[in-house]
Amino acid sequence: MEPIKEYPVTAAEKFWELLSPQRYLFSPQNRPIFRGQADADWKLTPSILRGQDHPVYSAMLFRRSPKQSDHRIFVEVASLQTFAQYCDSAGLRIPSDSSDFRSRFLDPTKVMDTFIFQRKLWPSPEYYEIMALAQHHGLKTRLLDWSHRSYVAAYFAASEAVFNKTAKRLAVWALDTQTSLPRLENLEFIRVPGGNNANVAAQAGLFTLLMQKYARGSAFEEPDNHCDYIAASGNKSLAKITLPVSEAPKIIDLCERHGITAATLFPDFYGAARAAAVHQACWARTEWTNGQDIRAKTNPVPRGSLFKNRKK
Repeated sequence: MEPIKEYPVTAAEKFWELLSPQRYLFSPQNRPIFRGQADADWKLTPSILRGQDHPVYSAMLFRRSPKQSDHRIFVEVASLQTFAQYCDSAGLRIPSDSSDFRSRFLDPTKVMDTFIFQRKLWPSPEYYEIMALAQHHGLKTRLLDWSHRSYVAAYFAASEAVFNKTAKRLAVWALDTQTSLPRLENLEFIRVPGGNNANVAAQAGLFTLLMQKYARGSAFEEPDNHCDYIAASGNKSLAKITLPVSEAPKIIDLCERHGITAATLFPDFYGAARAAAVHQACWARTEWTNGQDIRAKTNPVPRGSLFKNRKK
């Protein structure tokens, strides 16, 4: 198994420098995408597959066999069907919507009886756009969010880390999207139109999806996370840059100086409220210092003083 390249740094300034678009984590020809996570120990696992977060654990019919792949597919389709129904009640249009689409792909009973047993990998392209929309509005899916912009990923890592009580280091993952050998046959890069998803446009976002083989009555074929899949393939397209969580407020400050906040990444009232909450969390982690350090926040400060991370 090929180890994942890791860049552990101790200071926000070095972290920022490594993520600069002028730096090449792979080579000048590569075009990496980036994902920020609050805890460097976390693998690249989709939200729906973390612990017992999968909705199959809440489905009474399937609680006795939650690992069975066809049961999981049924519940995931039902979850998307419910999402579509609530969109209807709010007068919101879902991507690729039509009576035929809903009948063929959002009715879990029909999906299991016809469509599912003709395929070997889950999910299929017909679900990508509705999954992307649901994912960006809080529903757990098999997609992982990424950005073409490294500093956007840095903001997500730092803004989540300031609320995390247990993480010691945060991380930004970099994944090369150029063709490299050996090929990652089951890993899909999913790009959806920004005109249909304001968050995707604001974040320069895209998604990855690790398709898994399944069979009726059996569990999905492992692995279920990107790290193990890529490492086992021998492909060297994945890297991780890590930083102590204590440096997170500095990263927030640097992002804000570059116009990157939750308010710009989620251009609505939710984003503004999230930015305010991150702002307050950074204050809780800072104290005044003698000006030898970069500020942890951009608010006006007393003359001759700057912010510094509070030592825990």
